[in-house]
Amino acid sequence: MSKVFYVPGDTAIIDYARELCGVYVAQHSGLMLAELHVRHPGAVLGNEESFLVDQERAFGTPPRQTTGARYDFALSQRKTLSFVVDTVGESFKLADYEVGNMTTIYARVGRLYWTFTGLATLPHHLIMRRVALMAYAGEPA
Repeated sequence: MSKVFYVPGDTAIIDYARELCGVYVAQHSGLMLAELHVRHPGAVLGNEESFLVDQERAFGTPPRQTTGARYDFALSQRKTLSFVVDTVGESFKLADYEVGNMTTIYARVGRLYWTFTGLATLPHHLIMRRVALMAYAGEPA
């Protein structure tokens, strides 16, 4: 993944980083990390993946059950991304982002419908895994 400048907890990347003479600088402004601190106190240089993990941790929600009617409404009346069906279930993501790279994700497994806020890049198999873990955790012992 790419190197990026960002402030942990913020919803957006400041800029992508590129290496120039052994030093990372902001791709668009050419500023180094110390210079970026003037406008962005707390800025760090990290991997894009680290930023996305921080964003998920700050703004993501666990899967919760929803109704079939809400699921059907979102699927039929809202613009969607990445509708996937497999033997485990189906999932889709809303095209409108809530904050940063986060969007509302819907899933159906059997007769149960689920929704949560997660990264728009989250693949179907990980959506199914999250839902399965939540469903399993919610079962009475």
